[in-house]
Amino acid sequence: MKKWIVTLAFLMALATFFARPAAALAGEGPAEAAEAYAEELKTDRLEDALPDAARDLIGKFSVSDAADPDKGIGALLGALGGRLREAVSAALKNAVVVMLTALLCGVLTAAFDGAQQYAVIAGVLAISVLSIQSVGAFVRLGRETLDSLSVFTKALLPTLTSAAAASGAVTSAAAKYAATALFMDVLMTASNNIVVPIIYGFTAASVAEAALGGEGLAGASSLLKWLGKTTMSVIMLLFVAYLSITGVISASTDAAAVKAMKTAIQTVLPVVGSIVADASDTVLAGAKILRNAVGVFGLIAVAATCAVPFLRVGAHYLLYKAAAGLAASASDGRITKLIGNVSTAFGMILGLVGCSSLMLYISIISVIRMVS
Repeated sequence: MKKWIVTLAFLMALATFFARPAAALAGEGPAEAAEAYAEELKTDRLEDALPDAARDLIGKFSVSDAADPDKGIGALLGALGGRLREAVSAALKNAVVVMLTALLCGVLTAAFDGAQQYAVIAGVLAISVLSIQSVGAFVRLGRETLDSLSVFTKALLPTLTSAAAASGAVTSAAAKYAATALFMDVLMTASNNIVVPIIYGFTAASVAEAALGGEGLAGASSLLKWLGKTTMSVIMLLFVAYLSITGVISASTDAAAVKAMKTAIQTVLPVVGSIVADASDTVLAGAKILRNAVGVFGLIAVAATCAVPFLRVGAHYLLYKAAAGLAASASDGRITKLIGNVSTAFGMILGLVGCSSLMLYISIISVIRMVS
């Protein structure tokens, strides 16, 4: 008898806990419920955590504006026009200098007998001075971007998880939060201790291979390139697999929990139970609106944070590839390969930033699309 009394008391307390916000907003609509949750979750703190680079691009775009994502996307695209021109201009200057250096070495080799070895070494040194500076600058830019995303994630994920939990996705939201936070830390650790040293090592090995030649150096550069790409690919694959498995398991748990909560409310609170349970649907709808708004704001914020690094590094990657192709017909093969390898180093930096942003995109989209 005591067991049943304790169980009944627990169900009443549980139903009353869930019913309280629903009863408070019983006469309101989902929009008002979303507004109430936004105040409770203090979404303004999330806006304050937006990286400066992103704020420069999207201006005063806020969580409340995310109901109309075109506003944020329009501001972002409008601001990126000038940044794209700057990125292409800077990359074009460097690529032209590199290509002309390669062509000059080819001309000297053709004009003077026995000048090939000296011309190649001079060309490798000249290209290395410019390219290593660029690689170093972009590695620092990539690290700064990762740090900015990491700081913003610490504000975004708790807010998004709370909004998702309020919409009924308690278990799945927590699982996705844990997965994203875990793998973001893994990626940050791997980038600092594995990927960045690999990029520097690959660049150094490429320079040494171009200057000295030899199968050993060629094999070392190929191995380092493979290690860098494989490390980032493995982290992404593990993240997607882990997120998918936990999402499938926790989604069914959430659906069962919401159904049990409504049943408990209707059973434990006779007469008014069905009214309160119906009102809870309004609260859940409002929480879903807030969840989606926070998610859209996060997506645009991540894009704004990564946009400029992607443009700058991406422009160098593409134009160095083009320079290597154009110089191939008139310059020594070792110089051409060096230019191509520098482009590959830029590509590895792009991959590093891309892994981080892709993780956040997958996580945010999966939370937005949760059905509960």
